[in-house]
Parts: sequence; structure tokens; C-alpha cells
Amino acid sequence: MRIKYNEDLDNIKKMAKDLMDYVIISYEKIGQFIENSKEDELKDLVDIHDDIRRKANEIERLSFELMALQQPVAKDLKLLQMSMKLASSFKRIAGHFEQVSFILGEYSLNESEKDFLNKFIANETKMAKDAINSFVNYDMDLAKETIKQDEVNNKLFEEAISYISNENKKDNIAPMELSEKVLLYKYFERLGDRLARVADLATRL
Repeated sequence: MRIKYNEDLDNIKKMAKDLMDYVIISYEKIGQFIENSKEDELKDLVDIHDDIRRKANEIERLSFELMALQQPVAKDLKLLQMSMKLASSFKRIAGHFEQVSFILGEYSLNESEKDFLNKFIANETKMAKDAINSFVNYDMDLAKETIKQDEVNNKLFEEAISYISNENKKDNIAPMELSEKVLLYKYFERLGDRLARVADLATRL
């Protein structure tokens, strides 16, 4: 029974790592769409997002079952509690990606706008890898470094908003497009917050 319990704990960490792999693939798909404008890349995101939500539900279910049936010790209980919160963060990440794909499908980007998104993607992809590694390996130092990385996203957001606002003043971006692109960059900024949240959960293990 104890062997099965330990296997289940390890499986939760593996499931969490697999989930983050889906997140990283989502960033890659968006990057590919920015480069080649192929709508298939955005369509693939819908399936990936469904997989993220489904696997996040599986983490929640298994974590709850282990807490209810196995009476875990304090350290294991923390892992299960943080894993449930982690699953919730992954669902929100999936929702942000979904909204990003809708906006990208509606509006074209100039080279400067693409550059902002590529910088978000590069930084947040690194955050994703570091955040999940800090979680599954109980690496507090890496978790704290990952949280600091989110400052890059905050700065990028401010720069992107300033740029598109100026484009609007020059009549290069219509008001509706401006509002949607503000949301686009906001979703990327929020994605960074969610990844920082994953790292924050690692500090609580």
C-alpha cells in the first residue's frame, strides 16, 4: 500500500511536469504562428488547451483522493495541497492561451509588435521550465530566481502598451484594434504571473 502511495506522489509530480510541457508547446505554437501566419498553429492550441484542462483535473482528483484516503504526513500533505493549487494555475494558463489565439487570429502584427511577443515567449518559456523544475525538485533558489524573472514581463508589457498607444495616435491602429492588442499583451503579462505563481508554490513545499 505504501509503495503504491509513493508511486502516486511521484506520478503527481510527473503529471505536473507533463502539463508544463504542454505550456511550452503552446508558446512554441504561438511563436511559429508569428513567424509563418499559418492558422493551423492556432487551431492546434485549442486541442492543447483541452489537454491541459483535462490533465489538471486529473491532478486535482488524484491529490484529493490521496489526502482523503491516505492520511499523508506533513511534507506529503503540502505537496498535495500545492499540487491542487498548481492544477488551478494551469487551467488559468490554458484560458489565457485560448484568448491569445483568438486575438492573434483576428489582427495582424507589425514587426515591432511581433518582437514584443517573441520577447515575452522567450522569457516565459524559460520561466516555465525553471518554475516546474523548482516545483518537482524542491529547489527554492531556482523558484526565487524564477519569480524575479517575471519583472521582465512587467517591463515588456509597459513598453508594448506605450508603443501601440503611440501607433493609435498616429492612426496606424484603430481604437478597437488597440483595445484588443492591449488585452493581448495583458494576457502575456498574466501568463508570466501564473508561471511566477508556480514558482511561488514551490517555495511553500
